[in-house]
Amino acid sequence: MKILFDNSVFMDSSNVAVSTNRLNWRAEVLISRNREAFVGKRVLDLASHDGRFSHAALMCGAQHVTGVEARQEHVENARKNFAELGHSEHSYSFIRGDLVTFLRELEPDRFDTVLLFGVLAHLIETVEVFREIKRVAPTHFILDGWQAKEKLNLVERIRNHKVTEYVTATQQGGPPVRNTLTHKLMRYWDVFRNPAYKTGSLIFLYEDADAAGATIRKSGLMAWPSGSLIEMLFEHFGFVVHQVDWHAQGVGNWTDIGDYRSGDRASWVAQLRHRASQDHEFSSAS
Repeated sequence: MKILFDNSVFMDSSNVAVSTNRLNWRAEVLISRNREAFVGKRVLDLASHDGRFSHAALMCGAQHVTGVEARQEHVENARKNFAELGHSEHSYSFIRGDLVTFLRELEPDRFDTVLLFGVLAHLIETVEVFREIKRVAPTHFILDGWQAKEKLNLVERIRNHKVTEYVTATQQGGPPVRNTLTHKLMRYWDVFRNPAYKTGSLIFLYEDADAAGATIRKSGLMAWPSGSLIEMLFEHFGFVVHQVDWHAQGVGNWTDIGDYRSGDRASWVAQLRHRASQDHEFSSAS
């Protein structure tokens, strides 16, 4: 189903710059093209703003959406928008609250799908957010947001390899560490090809906490994760994930979505590994 935001109520309720082309393509790529994550599902929309993607989830067949938003103004706008759009009062709820606190207090298996759009880079609890989402055990987790530029981090990767060699040799009865030219070249080769030696980055920086769409933390401290870190966290916490290739989505007009084209912003669609296996077994049996 095509979800369009042209002339919708959401164009007037946003406190940040908004464009129909951007909203339409994000709804299409992140929601409409992942129907299995929405049809008949209970959806948790973290940092739900004015309800725009909660609306898209319902339009895509969600049974119920719960939006969690820190700013009361956005919560009120979301409720107003949904009333104006005619959504059943039984199909949604919007809660004012800090999403990290909400996740900590949430019981497992309350939701089938979790959306985390545009907010991860504004948080400093990156690892905790992944841990808590794993704990509450949704089947689907869709993440979209800014990513820090990748760094080779070669010195750190080689150092990690050397420390592993040293521990193996001195504490685990492994072969002695060798530093001949041949062994150094082999070490460099291992570092480049072995995913166990990749690195992820979390860049801490400040933003204007009073700016529209900024962090709710008064200090303005935020943390931008690199794409590698995001993938490492997905893997560590037991998710099967694929990164959305925005260049393969058939976008003809990149107006106002150039950040996806450049890779400054990215999207991932994930399933908990055991849930993904169950879905595969069910599909095979069918």
